[in-house]
Amino acid sequence: ARIAEASFMRTMFEALKICLPITLMTFAIFSRWQMVVTPGWPQIVATLLVTISTCGVTFAMFGRYSENPASSILLRSLLGLLSLVCMMHPDQQVSIATAAVVLPATLIGIWRHQKIGGPKEVAPVAVTAPETPAPQPVAAGSLASEG
Repeated sequence: ARIAEASFMRTMFEALKICLPITLMTFAIFSRWQMVVTPGWPQIVATLLVTISTCGVTFAMFGRYSENPASSILLRSLLGLLSLVCMMHPDQQVSIATAAVVLPATLIGIWRHQKIGGPKEVAPVAVTAPETPAPQPVAAGSLASEG
């Protein structure tokens, strides 16, 4: 924050938002223990559940569903809640059913966010080259006297 001359509190809040999905993943190991203990298909299923839920949490924090802030916050809050259920619920069948909702909602959200929050068209700025002084002619006599 000091290097960028930005607000410390705002910088800290943004850093916490960026780190939250990774922090949640460390706790997901307790409910999705198959991810680290059971090799094979159970490990793959548990890893996919954590991945889907982490993507849902990330979009809930950074994405936008609509240009209307109230509806976007409501939809993102719902997605975040469903993502946490997908990640932390002890029953794997409930988590799979929730993931079936979180994954399309996240993909639709990403598609909507690209339409809403994409780069705006900016009018091109005319760039002019800096003016350089024209070279002055040098008299032949002054060159001979230098040598």
